[in-house]
Amino acid sequence: MPVSSNGGTDSPLRLALYPVSAMNGSFLSGDLYFFDVSNFNDPDTGSFYFWKVEEIIPGRTPTCNRQMITYRDLGVVNVTFTLSGYDQNTQAPVSESSPQTLGTVAATGKLCTLVLGLSLTAQNLQFSVGRAANAGPLSVVKVRLEGEVETTAYA
Repeated sequence: MPVSSNGGTDSPLRLALYPVSAMNGSFLSGDLYFFDVSNFNDPDTGSFYFWKVEEIIPGRTPTCNRQMITYRDLGVVNVTFTLSGYDQNTQAPVSESSPQTLGTVAATGKLCTLVLGLSLTAQNLQFSVGRAANAGPLSVVKVRLEGEVETTAYA
């Protein structure tokens, strides 16, 4: 009867192991890495969320003035929220940003909602959230953007 293999480990890890190559392309013998999915705070690499570009009504300019961000409290995290778009009058990209601290030291695991007041009038609005390396655990559940649209179409 054949013996099942654990891939060279003492016992089953139940992890996907990835060999890592050095910058010159050579294989680093014995170096296998895995993704730690138990912690949302990556100490080496930042993370970001980009939501789809919002095209509201062609020919009209929207104003987004309120964002509702629902996140899971996994601990204290420092993030930067950015609302960006394109100003057709100046023909240039525009954006508004707001650094925020979310979560609690207790890391309750509960869903929390932050109401943010970034205001931007532009075409093709897009919302994003950025987290620097080792800035804390971040898990965004959903985002809702609210605003208004001008009532006069272009001539």
